[in-house]
Amino acid sequence: MNSEDQMRFDPIKTSIAAAALGAAVLGTVTVAFSGVDPKAGVIPPANDEMRPMDDIGADIPYGELSVFDQISEIGEDQSVDVPYCDHRAVLAGVLDADYQEAKQLSMPLARDRSVELWASAEMGTWTAVYTRSDGVSCVISSGIGWKAGNDPIALLTREKVLPAA
Repeated sequence: MNSEDQMRFDPIKTSIAAAALGAAVLGTVTVAFSGVDPKAGVIPPANDEMRPMDDIGADIPYGELSVFDQISEIGEDQSVDVPYCDHRAVLAGVLDADYQEAKQLSMPLARDRSVELWASAEMGTWTAVYTRSDGVSCVISSGIGWKAGNDPIALLTREKVLPAA
């Protein structure tokens, strides 16, 4: 066999080599992804560590938000295991700019505090916000599924921010 024969393109050998390479790659990819559960979904389920505001104890009565009064770090100074708190204007700006949420309800509380519900029918999101007497606001709950015409009081009751009627 001369060098010209060695350099000539052989479509049959090339097809066999491509098929073998494809099978090897496909087999590797199949093995790599065989542990993925297609029923699990793309977003992992939430756990207690992802929403620390849910882990404040069952003995705290409805509407008792003083646990948020104890948060001293706000904004970028906060650690990830603390509910998000910031100056009210900053938090309101984030809800407006990032989620297109607008205030749906504001309920004054004793000692110059309040609870608000912000929501967006366009994004389908909602956020319950507690504002302390020092002007710092904290996200106390949030979710999806908001639609125009939803009852904000019913949502805050379901989220255990307000007592059941």
